[in-house]
Amino acid sequence: MHGQGQGVRRGHLKFYVLRLLLDADLTGYGLMKAIEQDTGFWKPSTGSLYPLLSTMHDDGLIEETSERGGSPRWRITAEGRLTYEQAAEAKNELLHSMQRSLLVFSKVFGSVSLESFAERLDQWEKGRSDFQTLGPLFMDLHDALWALPPLSPQQEEKARDILEGAIVDLARLHPLSGGD
Repeated sequence: MHGQGQGVRRGHLKFYVLRLLLDADLTGYGLMKAIEQDTGFWKPSTGSLYPLLSTMHDDGLIEETSERGGSPRWRITAEGRLTYEQAAEAKNELLHSMQRSLLVFSKVFGSVSLESFAERLDQWEKGRSDFQTLGPLFMDLHDALWALPPLSPQQEEKARDILEGAIVDLARLHPLSGGD
């Protein structure tokens, strides 16, 4: 899994580092472990992280703090915070653009599922802290459904029962439904 999608992740590693340094000063090793723990599968290599840290330092995005008897820690600078905020703003603009494009595409081709997806992009943009662990599970469910071979009518009915049961169980979590 470490090599899968590596090129895409390398392009985002700088912003991942900045996000992590918003919360704490970390060593290079600490950054690698935090990314691995956060993603659950990806640990950037020293060959990709350490040269990037050097470049980010040269660009004034991070600074090195001296650690007595230990490895140097990295701290985000004001320029690094500004760069991260600008990237977050660009992400929001990209999501809005994708949403508008999908809505138009869904209208042109009469795709209700695409229209529904486009409307939900707004929810993803706003985000929720409690979805840090639930969001990946939702995506795993999505992937599990797409990985199924074509289903027989009986299998489709069973899958529908499973999904509808999950929806009912989740609805019980809503305070107004009288759930736990």
